[in-house]
Amino acid sequence: MSPTKTVTKSANRLSRAVVVDRALELAAAEGLEAVTVRRLATALDVTPMALYWHFRTKDELLDGCADRLLDGVEIPADDGAWPERMRAAMDALVAAIRPHPQVAVLVDRRMLQHPSGLALTEMALGCLAEAGFSTADAAQISWHALATAIVLVTGDQVDDSGTQADEREVELEQKASLLRGLPPDRYPHLLAAVDDMVRCADTERFFDLGVELFVAGIVGTAPKKRRS
Repeated sequence: MSPTKTVTKSANRLSRAVVVDRALELAAAEGLEAVTVRRLATALDVTPMALYWHFRTKDELLDGCADRLLDGVEIPADDGAWPERMRAAMDALVAAIRPHPQVAVLVDRRMLQHPSGLALTEMALGCLAEAGFSTADAAQISWHALATAIVLVTGDQVDDSGTQADEREVELEQKASLLRGLPPDRYPHLLAAVDDMVRCADTERFFDLGVELFVAGIVGTAPKKRRS
């Protein structure tokens, strides 16, 4: 079989879903910078032109990757007290972007373009309005909530994507070694927490605590709470 026919058959198997799947795999293995049209075409055994039938630019491809993460959002029931609903919305977003931390940083630019992003944002704004925040403050807090979710997922303690396991272990051990060299009389608490600062032994607790702290901050600064 000639190379031309091989490429044609590969191109015929392409779809937006197949391209995004491979892009997510590349990002997980080599980092987001590896996701280029040329690199992706090589991985799929097609010409770059074949990809342009599905994504005209790299930005469209990256948007497709972000949309895939938002496709996985399970919109929670919008009932109960507003702090619980706010937490449920953040938990849903964190759960959807956790599997692909390399791509999570792209979600903010699609949040108000995707049905799930719109639904979560509407839910958050409703909670914040109920808490007594102004429309302007509620908008800012909703963006802070998104940024917090992304930071939680992409934290070095929990994000092991983009590098090989042995490389990651070397990097983490180097960080730990630097901390262990600090003067114990000046940094006793930091030295006691070296391993926990560098590695996360309980990722579920890590995410739960991050969302819990953010929502508690909203509750503590809510205008209705201050007035009462």
